[in-house]
Amino acid sequence: MDSNANATELAYGVTYQKKRDWSLLSFKFIFLLPALAFLLIFMYYPIEETFRLSLMRATGLGDTVFIGFENYVRLFKNDEFLTGFVNVLEWAFWSVVIQIPLSFFVAFTLTTYKNRLVGPLRSIYYLANVLPSAITAMLGRFVFAPRYGVLATLSEKFNWEWLARIDFLGDTNIVFWSIFAVATWAYTGFGIVYLMANIEQIPMELREAAELDGANKWQYARYIAIPMVSYPIRILAIISTVGSLKLFDLPWLLTSGGPGFSTTTLVIALYKQGFVNWQYGRASAIGVIIFLLALIFAVAQFSMQGKESSAK
Repeated sequence: MDSNANATELAYGVTYQKKRDWSLLSFKFIFLLPALAFLLIFMYYPIEETFRLSLMRATGLGDTVFIGFENYVRLFKNDEFLTGFVNVLEWAFWSVVIQIPLSFFVAFTLTTYKNRLVGPLRSIYYLANVLPSAITAMLGRFVFAPRYGVLATLSEKFNWEWLARIDFLGDTNIVFWSIFAVATWAYTGFGIVYLMANIEQIPMELREAAELDGANKWQYARYIAIPMVSYPIRILAIISTVGSLKLFDLPWLLTSGGPGFSTTTLVIALYKQGFVNWQYGRASAIGVIIFLLALIFAVAQFSMQGKESSAK
């Protein structure tokens, strides 16, 4: 039958469309239904409901009242929200500028100077990433405690009075960097392991050719390794940026967003608006802002990647 149809098409220029197998399509759709239902119930519906609630005055008591964009207007007049907004943008910037180069440096060093310690070191670096945030915060408090902490003990032992005078979790000028240091220790391990896996995939022939041309290891890193792992680096940048926008655990557990609003983040502001002030509409508005910021950063990163790929 097929050969006859093909012969007819060649002879008369007639095109026969293949019949759709509706039973097969129905079978596939049935298997997709659980995944579609999961997305609709646990992802798309909550997003839609958050957008809707952000336009309401909702306190959890009584009926909700439509107020348009009043929640957003009030948020951008609120000092706590504005400080949290600036803090997460600053955190995202320094995460990309400090943590990703640090991850690449360690990953490249371990991959290039291979020895028996590479495996144990890979595990040690990643161990901090798998610790619960509560334990990480406890370790941070143990390091920065003013009397019996690690730094206080060092200052007493070596008579470093300048170190004893620093209040790492109480000084508004220092507390941001203290928490950022703890986060860098906790989160950089993932970037190290991820980049090591990608650097190890670079063909050995490229490295050998670079060595034959007289390139040292850091020239190899600059001109070969970094371009070859540029896409994984971008993925890390997106993960770091979106993670910064959702930052809650470490600042909350270490300082509860204080002192003042110096370590407040958008999610801490959301928590306080929703569960302390009972302003669910305003909390939903903060959730919408976090969602839109994450979407903008992700789309911008991927569009830049697409433009560079097309240029090449």
